[in-house]
Amino acid sequence: MCRGCGGYDFDDIFGGGRGRGGRGSHGGLFGVDGDVDRGSFAQVSDRAMSTLSSAKSHFLEHLKTVNTSRGTVSHEIIRFHLVPDMRKQFGQYVKEFGCTATSRQLTREEQDRINKKRKSFIYFTSVTVTHHAQQAYFAKNPSIPRPASLSMAPVSATPTAPVPSPSSSQTSASESSKAGPLLDAFNKKAKQKLNQAAVIHAASNSTSKKINTSLKKKI
Repeated sequence: MCRGCGGYDFDDIFGGGRGRGGRGSHGGLFGVDGDVDRGSFAQVSDRAMSTLSSAKSHFLEHLKTVNTSRGTVSHEIIRFHLVPDMRKQFGQYVKEFGCTATSRQLTREEQDRINKKRKSFIYFTSVTVTHHAQQAYFAKNPSIPRPASLSMAPVSATPTAPVPSPSSSQTSASESSKAGPLLDAFNKKAKQKLNQAAVIHAASNSTSKKINTSLKKKI
């Protein structure tokens, strides 16, 4: 029994190589009535067919969880043998979702680690999933949650318009508009001081004239 193959017997998974039935009652290939006794033909067992169902489940789980945000990905997800007919059906099933399946023959060393007694070859299957195929699957199945890597779409930063720096003319105009009232106040105070000085000067001149006149009279 192969532990890595879901508990299936290799004879069941690989088609057996032997018929499940026997020969005719007379020991030949024909029955009593002369019809071909198909019981001696190699048949795909129920368990071998169930590997196809398992492969489909593996694929669907992979399709909805694999991260395709960076592009197409390919993984060997079917790591148990599918008989030729099942590989063909699996490839057709995967193709319905816009994906592709490719199988490879295991090396002798790889196969011996699974079953040294098996003479026929074992094949594992890889599946290639594109971002478009995955998005189409989610579009048809909106109730299925998307992985975090896909649900968090990158948010494009909205460029902010640069604040124009004020030109020299605008700066000078602004400064002059601010300095205008200050200059007016300064000029007003300066005029007041000049007027006061003129009044004081005129008063002093008048006083000096009166003193001179009084002196002349005394002389």
